[in-house]
Amino acid sequence: MLYFKTSQYVPGKGDAWMFYECNDDRTVRRYMTYIPSTRELDKVSKPFIRRLMKPESLMDSSQDEFHQYWPPDPSELPSSQDAIADEIARKGIKARKYFDPNMTVGDAMAVHSRVAEVFAAFQLGGCSSCGISEVETVAQVTSGYGVDVDMLLDVLEELMAEEEAKARGEAPEPAPAGRDA
Repeated sequence: MLYFKTSQYVPGKGDAWMFYECNDDRTVRRYMTYIPSTRELDKVSKPFIRRLMKPESLMDSSQDEFHQYWPPDPSELPSSQDAIADEIARKGIKARKYFDPNMTVGDAMAVHSRVAEVFAAFQLGGCSSCGISEVETVAQVTSGYGVDVDMLLDVLEELMAEEEAKARGEAPEPAPAGRDA
């Protein structure tokens, strides 16, 4: 196993640490976020994103450091994110086409060049005091800044729908009544 960590400042909470447990090929097995000042701990045992983005920007960690927050216990209950993912799969709800809350910010930015503009419009990562890490998930970033993750993802999906319409030579759909264009 390989272990990595990174940190990022979260306004009002202090440093948030992300710890990754990876296979020898650097695919992510599980990860967690820990905020020491608030003792918040979010564990993701079945991540959708299994590839580390920019592993060279991560610090090495150790099994002992990882296990101090997430001891090896096979009878452990799933995290809230795992429970939500399982419930969505059980109900047969189709995932969004391009974006999901568990993809990293780096992966989201790689989908389209205008994704950064959408993040900035939601005031995510637009200035030095609210910079976001490309290795954090979209859900972690939106949660840390109080942004509705579904609203952000819907806007990102709309961006891609507009691009698909342009590629097919179709005019974009008009905005619904009562909505500013």
